[in-house]
Amino acid sequence: MSIFEILEKRDVKPSEEFRRLVTLFRYQWRTLYGYTSVKQIINGIFHKVPVQIRQTFLSVDELLKELRVSEDSYYGNCWKELFLYSEMLLNLIDTTKAYLDEDETARETAQQIVANIKVILEKTNHEWRQIKDGYIIVDKNPATTEAIECLEEKNADLALNMIEYNRVLLKGNLQRKREILSNMAGYVEPMKILFKGTDYLKLYDDSRNMVNKLNVRHNNSGKDDVPEYAKNWGDKEYEEWYDNAYHTLLMVILAKKQLEITRAFNKLKHCES
Repeated sequence: MSIFEILEKRDVKPSEEFRRLVTLFRYQWRTLYGYTSVKQIINGIFHKVPVQIRQTFLSVDELLKELRVSEDSYYGNCWKELFLYSEMLLNLIDTTKAYLDEDETARETAQQIVANIKVILEKTNHEWRQIKDGYIIVDKNPATTEAIECLEEKNADLALNMIEYNRVLLKGNLQRKREILSNMAGYVEPMKILFKGTDYLKLYDDSRNMVNKLNVRHNNSGKDDVPEYAKNWGDKEYEEWYDNAYHTLLMVILAKKQLEITRAFNKLKHCES
């Protein structure tokens, strides 16, 4: 077995990868003005970081404190901490790139941080995607990519919502998932007339029932408002079915595209005959 095959099979451990990213972010080198690091450079221009990331914080450490991430705790880090720290680094490096590029070591160290994050995501079947506020880490979902390609340009905000639904750090945030599902449901609702008399009507009806009955769009507030099978559900069961509803809504969007292809192909066959 070659070294490349061995490395390809290497398991990614969140604590070890977290430690490596912290080491790179805080790595110090000597300049004409003393020692510095990528973290120190960003701290020095922290006021230039976009407000959606910076908020009212005055330093990286204040941001980390709000995120409840400790750079000094290398052991027992979970995937959530690793992905949260990685998201922070990606956005800080991206928004301060012009300043980091002024120092060769800063530029190369920042590039190494980004490269490490890319390897981590590749090995865990994740990727980073850009939304309005910046970069987020999401589960790879080819169906999402295909469905987004079916949207019209005017639905750019919906596309960003669909990307966000796959965000690793959105897991457990049922309120935001409901909001995204509601937006998707509003988009597919007018498609009913297109699916009438086709094999896709059942799929459309299923998506509509999931959204209307599972406390998504109508914001059911009591046990009597939901179906019998859902009355004893906890957050875990609801999230599982929200994810199922998300997948079903994606399939409805793809079904519309397939219906258009089928109708176009039928016209070709008609011309041939």
